[in-house]
Amino acid sequence: MGRRRYRRKTEGLLDIAVRSDWKISAGLAAASVFGGAMLVPAFLAGSPALLPIGTVFTQLAWLVAFIFAFIAVIRFVKQAPALGAASPLQRSASRPRSAGAERPYARRREPPEPAEPDPTAATPSPQDGAWIPSIASGAPLRPPRPDAWSLDVLDRVEWKRFEDLCCAFYREKGIRAETTRLGADGGIDIHLFQDDTDPTRATAIVQCKAWNKPVGVKEVRELRGVMAHEKVDKAFFMAPNGYTDDARAFATENHITLLDGKLFLAMLQRLPEDASRRLLEFVTEGDWTTPTCPSCGVKMMTRDNKRGTFWACPAYPKCKGKLPMRASARR
Repeated sequence: MGRRRYRRKTEGLLDIAVRSDWKISAGLAAASVFGGAMLVPAFLAGSPALLPIGTVFTQLAWLVAFIFAFIAVIRFVKQAPALGAASPLQRSASRPRSAGAERPYARRREPPEPAEPDPTAATPSPQDGAWIPSIASGAPLRPPRPDAWSLDVLDRVEWKRFEDLCCAFYREKGIRAETTRLGADGGIDIHLFQDDTDPTRATAIVQCKAWNKPVGVKEVRELRGVMAHEKVDKAFFMAPNGYTDDARAFATENHITLLDGKLFLAMLQRLPEDASRRLLEFVTEGDWTTPTCPSCGVKMMTRDNKRGTFWACPAYPKCKGKLPMRASARR
């Protein structure tokens, strides 16, 4: 029983070291050296009969310290690129702007980036909760920046950037539009304001779904409930991959306008050339295909489990955000 308990504790410490920051492993290595190789022999030095035991403890302590030190080096090497790299969006945001220079539209405000990413963290299976370490995983290669609007662009753009595009589109049309904050949006991604008598009152709401399949009637019915709660008469649903027949029928009966990829593409192409170009440059700036974590706002990384590849937050276990892999991301 004692050996089993010791083995479980050792496995637990090794598991923590493999999943945690490199500083944890380095601290465990230092503790092993101090405790096993210095402290214990010092206590046993006064008894000649116990000196052999002290020698054994010293050898074991150095072995454990070497293991933790090796893990610390591996974790440091893995985390160094994530600590030193900055996305193009972060670099552009840090540049000082000249006085009076403002962008015509800005992306949704994101919360501060959490602690350093953990590229080798174990990842949960979306179905059975199994934890499988993923070593050779990360963000896919970024596709080339397109020079024209197409259905492929709308299909590849990540979900949050798609929401920002929809909001920027309405602003280009002269409509005041505001996105909701990250997290639970209550079924609303964008508020539209067109009431001159009461500028604070939203006159319509927009829901965006950058899915790899058609949106069903359930999501459209939920949007109708949000309309009643918000006391608005108009709503727009924007989804690049379209809607089911039931969803279209329900939307027609309830004053909900459905915009699929083909219709939205035509609307983007009908904009003035400078406005259309401005939106294209806006939506394809930096990494525009890797999805954003819906919980904390950082770019996600690919993970593998028994059921395939999916997106997971690199800040795991501090953030457990995850998303399914869209078909366009596997190209």
